Order: sequence, then C-alpha cells, then structure tokens
Amino acid sequence: MKPTSGLAISGDRLPAAGAVRTIRIPWPALLAWFCFVLGVSGGMSSLSALQGSGGDERLRQILERGKDYCIKLEKAALDFTCMEKIEEKMFSLPEIQPNTITSLPSQQVVVFSHPFPKRPYSHTYVYDYQFVHKGDQKAEKRTLIEENGRKKNEKDAQLATLRVRVENALFGPIGLLGAQRQAYHDYTIIGEETQNGKKIVVVEAVPKPSLNLPHCFGRIWVREDDASIVKIAWDQTSVGNFMMVQATAQELKAEPRLTSVTEYNLEKNGIRFPSKDTTEEAYLLKNGKKFVRSLTTILYRDYKFFTVELEVNY
Repeated sequence: MKPTSGLAISGDRLPAAGAVRTIRIPWPALLAWFCFVLGVSGGMSSLSALQGSGGDERLRQILERGKDYCIKLEKAALDFTCMEKIEEKMFSLPEIQPNTITSLPSQQVVVFSHPFPKRPYSHTYVYDYQFVHKGDQKAEKRTLIEENGRKKNEKDAQLATLRVRVENALFGPIGLLGAQRQAYHDYTIIGEETQNGKKIVVVEAVPKPSLNLPHCFGRIWVREDDASIVKIAWDQTSVGNFMMVQATAQELKAEPRLTSVTEYNLEKNGIRFPSKDTTEEAYLLKNGKKFVRSLTTILYRDYKFFTVELEVNY
C-alpha cells in the first residue's frame, strides 16, 4: 500500500520493505518531517561494561539470529485482525512576537500564522484492522468502526489522521536487521535491559558511510534468547528531507526533538506483533522549553489469529 500524500518513511526505505509511515500535511501547514530519535531508556548497563572481551562475538550472534528472525517474518503466512485505536493531538505553533526593545531588523522575529485553532485539536479513530500475508502478497484493510466516540461502519476506510499515517508496522524489523539490510548498516551494542525476566540487548544501527540510498535507521531492542525485536526507535536525521524539519526549527529559533517508537509486545508462534506506536513532534525553544506540535498514539489490541504459519526453508 503506497502513501497518497506527505512524506513516506519506513523501517526500510528500500522497495522490499513493508512498513510505511507518512506524515500528511494539510495546506498551508509549515511542517514536513519524519524518521525519529529516542534516547535509550533507563535501566541499561553502561556501554563500557558491554564492550571488551567477547563483545564482537556477542554482537555477531545477535545479528545472525536477528537475520533469521527477519527471514521467519518475511516468509510467514499470516492472517489476523485486531482493533487499531488512534488518538491524534495537535497544538498550534507558538506566536513569537517582535522584539520590542530594539528596532534592528536582525532582531525582529516573525509572528507565525497557523492552520489549526489555538485550542488543541484532538481526534480518536477506532479501526477493525485486517492483515493478510501469503507468499509475496501483503494486504491490509480497515473498517472504521468508531470516530470520536460515535459508531461507524465505513468499510475499506482510509486512515483519516491529519499528521501521522502508519502502515504495515509489523515489518519494521526487516528494514534494520533483514538479511539484505544488514549490509547497509554498522551495528553497536549500546546497552541492555531486563523485561519479564528476559535479557534485552539494545543495538544501534547506523548507515555505512558509503550508503547513498535514502534509508531509515535507529535503535533496536532485541531479546537475546530468540533475537525477536521488542521495540524500535527511529533516528530523526535519517529522513530524506530532514532539511525541511531543520528549516521549521530555524524559523522557530528551536531545535527539532522528534521521537517515534514502535513496540512489539505480543508474541504468536515465534512472531512478535505491534502493540503500540507513539510519535511526538516537538521542538526545543530558545527559552529551554519543549513545544509539542503533535502527538499520535496507536494501540493495537484484541488480536484474532486465523493463520500464523512459518514457511522457512534455509
């Protein structure tokens, strides 16, 4: 499924990947952006403790098993439904008044207009989401069943969100740890955590200096016992037209602070499925305060599985 507007991003910007994110920009909005950054959360061991003797071998094993996991994901026959609840909040751009102390042109600041009312915009959608993957065919369908608390029954519905559109989130891991994609990245173990008694290794993937293709990258939380991916945080600088984000930040005299995280907390037959996707578009202003432009939260729940079969021969 291809995006119809805005900027397409994915865990893999190359054609074979399935995960697609789109920022939809209603005219005359000033912003265009995506891929993302998130600092590694607390509770991880220090980097120095993870490096040293055996560190390279540990990373090699994680990458090899991560590759095997992505092969399983790519080849799995899947047929399932779930409820997809999306909450979208948007906030008006701050109005920066001209400097009244001096009249020097270099110190004058533009007052920004904005396409949204000053009161925060908030909208909630609930979709009945169906995904089928057989062979080379991938298809996802949505039925809008609720909008802002009102019942609906809109079949073959398009995502109605104004800012963020996420498609095929299940395949995000392939763009970072897939067999073909590993040749495009350099990897480093940067931390570890414990989740439900299981050790989680945090691996950072960055593009090789020689890579000229547009490609997303970021940090991957990998369960060490089976190499399944439990979380991905996308690096904001990997977006193809990040200069537009920087331009907006420059207009605001601010620094971009964009975060996007996909969590995979549901496991079925060795495959982990999306449970939550959170995207915050924010800017750090000169006064040290963070201005949040938009916040989009997607919850995936009430899964019903009809087919989850691994068809791996390698």
